Amino acid sequence: MFVKTHRLLAVAALPATVLLTTPAPALAETSSSQSASAPSLNVPVAALTLAGVQSYPMLSYGSTGVYVEILQNALNALGYDVGQASGLFDATTQAEVKAFQQAMGLQTDGIVGPLTWGALAKAVADYRQVMTVLSSRSSLVQQVEWKRIVWNGRLISKPIGFTYQGTAYMPIWYVMQALSKAGIASTWQGGVWTLTPPGGQTVNYGKISYGPGSAAIAIGQTVVANVPAVVYPDPASGKLTTFMPVWYVMNALQRLGIGSTWQGTEWDMKPAPVVIETGDPSNNTTGSDPANSTGNGTGNSTGNATGAVPGGNTVTNVTTGSSNVTGNSTGNSLGNSTGNSLGNSTSNATGNATGNTTGNATGNSTGTSSGSFTNVDLRYPAPSNINAQSINQFLLQNSSPLNGLGNSFMDAQNLYSVDANYLVSHAILESAWGQSQIALQKNNLFGYGAYDSNPGQDAGVFPSDDYAIRFEAWTVRMNYLTPGASLYVTPTLSGMNVNYATAKTWASGIAAIMTQFASSVGSNVNAYVQYTPSNNPPAPRSTAEPVYYMNGAQGVTQQDPYYPNGGVPYYPTIAQGENQQFFGQLSVGSFGQPVVEVQQFLNRTINAGLTVDGQFGPLTQAAVEKFQSQVMHMSNPNGIWTFSMWVQYIQPSQSNANLIPAGTTVKIDQVAEGMAGPYVVPWYHVVGYGWVDSQYIKLTNVYRVIVQNPAGTATTIPVYQVGNLSSVLLNLHSGDWVVANSAQPSGGVYTIQIAAQDPTVSNGYAAGTLLTGFIPANGTVSLVPQN
Repeated sequence: MFVKTHRLLAVAALPATVLLTTPAPALAETSSSQSASAPSLNVPVAALTLAGVQSYPMLSYGSTGVYVEILQNALNALGYDVGQASGLFDATTQAEVKAFQQAMGLQTDGIVGPLTWGALAKAVADYRQVMTVLSSRSSLVQQVEWKRIVWNGRLISKPIGFTYQGTAYMPIWYVMQALSKAGIASTWQGGVWTLTPPGGQTVNYGKISYGPGSAAIAIGQTVVANVPAVVYPDPASGKLTTFMPVWYVMNALQRLGIGSTWQGTEWDMKPAPVVIETGDPSNNTTGSDPANSTGNGTGNSTGNATGAVPGGNTVTNVTTGSSNVTGNSTGNSLGNSTGNSLGNSTSNATGNATGNTTGNATGNSTGTSSGSFTNVDLRYPAPSNINAQSINQFLLQNSSPLNGLGNSFMDAQNLYSVDANYLVSHAILESAWGQSQIALQKNNLFGYGAYDSNPGQDAGVFPSDDYAIRFEAWTVRMNYLTPGASLYVTPTLSGMNVNYATAKTWASGIAAIMTQFASSVGSNVNAYVQYTPSNNPPAPRSTAEPVYYMNGAQGVTQQDPYYPNGGVPYYPTIAQGENQQFFGQLSVGSFGQPVVEVQQFLNRTINAGLTVDGQFGPLTQAAVEKFQSQVMHMSNPNGIWTFSMWVQYIQPSQSNANLIPAGTTVKIDQVAEGMAGPYVVPWYHVVGYGWVDSQYIKLTNVYRVIVQNPAGTATTIPVYQVGNLSSVLLNLHSGDWVVANSAQPSGGVYTIQIAAQDPTVSNGYAAGTLLTGFIPANGTVSLVPQN
């Protein structure tokens, strides 16, 4: 039913002020120069404007200079991932230029001339935004209050921040002051905040893609984020100041190795732990063959120099594909180069010179391994030393709020036959050890729907972390690990990397964490089953999509503007709803399954010759206009696919859809994750009707139960038997959805209604069992409405 979108091309675009000109007629673009430099340009600012493209030089493979950097930033913005804007027109840049040209209907020659520059300018112009200026009396600005910015445990400043359109904003000047403590310089020019890290610091330039915004964040010459900044009078000084949403800044800072947590009034920043791999997860070049040893001669020096990232990093050594933790044998420990971030190990293969032993891991296993975590067959269960207790211990040792979810990871492994070490490591990678904002606020541990154009807003909401883990295991097993599935390559991290993520280091990043976890329990990759085509893995106990059971949940239907009288459509299955419901008009920038259906229809009816990719770009728009003109006989075709066209040509059943009247109070007994057009959303099973897109139901008695510090490690919440606070009914985890009559306690307790999810995680109760329990109102938890 659902697969994770791994690349966006049409909607992740760069907003810009663009001067468009008509390019000179040309059938092909050729380049006569291998250099194109203009030292007077400020690259991030120029990348945001693309002004005067008629004067931009031709570029091709081998070109260098700032115009190449501008090109690379524009490609990144549009979803054509080239990574760092290095200023060198390399093979990756050439390949992405060709992909862009093909999508735009240009000659696919990899040469950037007037036609391609003009197409780039037009593409980014569609996403131009002007920075909003808010008055001090604006009703849109809420919760104006003192905040705290803390760097590495030290209070740096107490600026005033606010909430705007449901998002926390902070004045960027104060953030600059905090980053200066980390040795990171900041400049502000032309709506671009440029960060300059200290020399030698590793920066993650992977998977850059962003969408509409009024300001940008750049690291060096590379734009890494576009943000909806606003201007508002700083209450402390009265001067107009630029405020940025905390979410976007936190994600940009992660690229610099800076971890952040936001707790509503306090922003804690600190150097993130750096995991250094001493091995190449992709080919496991460990061993004692002198031809394969890179940088480990006789008498190797020990360890890693500290301080690769300013502020004193916690540096964790991980030997991928080897049973040997570093530093346990004087003279023979693995000397790793400093500054390597998670998953980057090309210069750190661990092959030791002849005669050097690599040390002994716990359990006295010696020598090198014969496999790699990137080639582990993920359909087999992890070894027995990976269990609920060791999972929680590993998470606790690393100060993760995922602590307490050990049973959930093991339950997912046992249900769907997906390696629990992989599930834990993947959650850690995607959620920053459970401390990302979408993990804390949306129970989204795996980044579902967190499109780079607007991740905080678009990321899917899950009813619990436990459900998110089971959903991930089901999705991965059904779509990526099962032969014959649409996204199957091999049942390994390397195989998944082909369709799951565009970043080439995705598999090696997870492999590094798997290695770290295995090492923490005295194990290594030798204990895991390597993939071969002849493997015969255990079948999953279940292939059914998981659901989250509710007990007494209620809501009120909200008007759907497209259906008669604002009624809300309902369906026998989520799959039918995803395929049939009209979620909104389709035009340039739209994407997802509805666009796929329109493209397929146009190919069948007017031989449009469209690539069925779910991306509504200029070619799809032209085909829609042709259809409107030739078939519908519209005098002024607009290229927009409307509700009337949807029900007439795509889904005629929707002209008589089953509807729940708007304003109806309904009961909800199950929640399951699905899609609404391109977006990941929960669907609610409404008693007496069917499955409904959750966007059209406002919950009235559902709350998230939240601990006092959701970013800490004390995130398990015991629920007690009614009338007996010494008998635990079951345990919840911070963020779980519950039902209650009020967010306020009564008689010193919160009385909640819950349903058991699975015996493993629900103290033996069968799935769907309806329960009522008490949570002591002692100041450690609160109930927050789930809207």
